[in-house]
Amino acid sequence: MQKIALIPAYCPENRMTEMIRKLDTLGFAVVVIDDGSGSAYDDIFTAARQYATVKRYAPNRGKGEALKYGMRYIEEQFKAPYIVVTADADGQHRVEDIVKVSDTASEHPDSLILGKRLLDRSSPIKSRIGNGITRVLYRMTTGRRIYETQTGLRAFSDMLFPRFLTLPGHRYEYEIDMILDAADADIIEVDIQTVYFDNNAASHFRPLQDTVSLNKEFFRYKLPSINAGLAGLLLFVLIVNFGGAWMAACVLSRLFTILLKFGLNKVVPFAEKPPVGRYLVTSGIVLLCDIGLMAGLMAVGMNVYAAKLVSGIAMILVSMIIRTVFMRIKFG
Repeated sequence: MQKIALIPAYCPENRMTEMIRKLDTLGFAVVVIDDGSGSAYDDIFTAARQYATVKRYAPNRGKGEALKYGMRYIEEQFKAPYIVVTADADGQHRVEDIVKVSDTASEHPDSLILGKRLLDRSSPIKSRIGNGITRVLYRMTTGRRIYETQTGLRAFSDMLFPRFLTLPGHRYEYEIDMILDAADADIIEVDIQTVYFDNNAASHFRPLQDTVSLNKEFFRYKLPSINAGLAGLLLFVLIVNFGGAWMAACVLSRLFTILLKFGLNKVVPFAEKPPVGRYLVTSGIVLLCDIGLMAGLMAVGMNVYAAKLVSGIAMILVSMIIRTVFMRIKFG
């Protein structure tokens, strides 16, 4: 299977040329996307053309747009099947590790392969903090445990192009969108080494702005579910307020939430899309737990509205636990 290295580049250094030279020697087709670096970098991209196809545009659009631009070019110019491995232009990814993740993708063409760095005290603090936050949010959102959420070294086959090309991210958040969208598929992490030059000074990652941008993707991904939950809570209040029995209100509002959430997740392009079987089982368990907890809270004197609020918050935790269990047993 043909292997293609896709390198998004913004204001790169000469290290990029040496990396793509080695990849070319190893038989990779190399595609470099100049993400609006400007004329000051003409010499670097001219040198890169000896070993790679270089596509340039201006102004700067962001890493996500560069990756999607490169994938569209590959889709037009290369005949499937093939493996695409993305690597950063700053030279922090070793050629040996690029080969390692691409080989893993060849063995698992339906999976997203992530190069997993060991983020210890020698790693830049912004990388450790950023990965720590997104690691927790990813686990809470999807039920999956991934150690390395922000690695730029990834590999996947043409089979995953249709889903990745429709994702909304433009800058670094696009890489979060990729792992969120692939949460219902198989994600494999491969241990790699990462070389940092001058404490990663060549990185264009903006610690504050880009961390906020990355983490808001989790909220956007869950927004249909949040809206469905709020609508269900409103229905519960209305039924009880107009004299309905709390248990009937609980069942009806939960069923309404289940249907609305499922419908919204199907029509919204960037939203969680769990397998139907897993979704129905999860929803059934949550409904039973919701009724049971509310009955217990009301039995000790809590009023119906407070009980519903407490139970609703608890059901978020219950859903997380169920998702985690299903991910471990790969229940579909």
